[in-house]
Amino acid sequence: MERSGDLENVVQRIIHCLGFLVRPISKSPDLLMKEAGMRTIRSAFLLLRRILLIVLLLLVWAACGNLVWLKETSMTVSVGATGADVVGTDNVALQKAVDRVAASGGGIVLIKAGTYTLNNSLRLASHVTLHGEGPEKTILKKAPGVKSKLALDADYGEFQATIEDARGFAPGMGVTIVDNASRSGWVASVRTIVRIEGQTLYFDRFLHMDYSVENAGEVFNTFPLIAGYEVEDVRVEELTVDGNRAGSEVLDGCQAGGIYFFHSKRMTIRNCVARDFPGDGISTQFVEEPVVENCEAYGNAELGIHLGTGALRGLVRYNRVHDNGKDGLFLCWRVQHARYEQNRSWNNGQDGISLGHKDTDNLFFKNVVSGNGRAGIFFRDESESNAANRNTFSENTVENNGRPGAPGYGIRIEGATRDLRFTSNIIRGMRKGDESTKSVGLYLGPRTDYIICDHNVFAGELNQAVVNESQGRHNQLQAPAGQ
Repeated sequence: MERSGDLENVVQRIIHCLGFLVRPISKSPDLLMKEAGMRTIRSAFLLLRRILLIVLLLLVWAACGNLVWLKETSMTVSVGATGADVVGTDNVALQKAVDRVAASGGGIVLIKAGTYTLNNSLRLASHVTLHGEGPEKTILKKAPGVKSKLALDADYGEFQATIEDARGFAPGMGVTIVDNASRSGWVASVRTIVRIEGQTLYFDRFLHMDYSVENAGEVFNTFPLIAGYEVEDVRVEELTVDGNRAGSEVLDGCQAGGIYFFHSKRMTIRNCVARDFPGDGISTQFVEEPVVENCEAYGNAELGIHLGTGALRGLVRYNRVHDNGKDGLFLCWRVQHARYEQNRSWNNGQDGISLGHKDTDNLFFKNVVSGNGRAGIFFRDESESNAANRNTFSENTVENNGRPGAPGYGIRIEGATRDLRFTSNIIRGMRKGDESTKSVGLYLGPRTDYIICDHNVFAGELNQAVVNESQGRHNQLQAPAGQ
């Protein structure tokens, strides 16, 4: 009996400590012990479930990139001529550093000040940051141009091409195979030489088109300098890429660029210079959430900054794009839901900003577009279903576009383009005398409709503020102000 009383007291104390005792004990010790045990088990289970939920939330949070403290242990590998983890000044040394960081799960490749010669692309990996010591100090420069005509047809599916003169080519070199029928867009084959036997180059992957001697087929060493293929969460910062354009053959932005991304997500290019490339300065294709910020693209053979082929939710801001062979800011084939903000695009060979095939739902805010060869803003000729519809331009300055003595346009809208809004922009011409252009502030082509213009200022040396050839009945055009 005494032992039973002691046991009852112990049980009462345990239950009270667990918070379960709210009334005097009126049950047997055995029943109380059983109930207390069940409640303890239930409490432990609930506690374990809460712990697992917290761990799961932390893992999700970390996967979204929000736990900085989990990333502080990521690897940093330096590259340089001396005093670096990887010593060297070519693409081989740079690639070794990228591969080492990628193998650790991610981190930073620090490229020390100096000039690095690229004979092939530096290929990025997911979760890697490529960081230089400033665009004026860290320079990645393409090797001098090499090319040769084909001696034999190079066919689809082959891993080789026989050329007239293999001198200058070497294993490990990046090259492009083309002919006059298959030269631009996605039909060129960008490959790496794996070995050379006589005049025959052998490649890492098979050719994806036919290239013939009859159509002036050739091989040349143009390739993207920095390239990301199917990567995520990548940064390129604080460096210059130099395309060494003289003597190099042009390859357009579908498959190349000074900095190039393909089928990738969440890439950031910040405070970089892309110059003198035999193609586009910066090109991103089939990407999501690209960011191009505070960069300069100039002297490139074709386009300055090119978002294209299904680029979604891009952010392009604070960039300087000038003196490129064609357009400054180029949107091509389904660039959608992007924001272009406070960029400057000037002195480009054709247009300052160009939009076309299904480039819809974009915002252009506070950009300055001036001195371009044809138009400040140009909408390319597309059918109604494929036109660059539903774009908004607000508080931009568009001035002095067009070549001397030739027609020039602040804004020219071609095709069956509709649902555009231009609000609070300044559109003006400034050239006088011999340098004047036959300038038009805003031109609407015959098939345009639903174009809204309000609170814009037309000023300066414009021949005509608005030329409206639209047959649409739903345009809302303000009376030109400030003319």
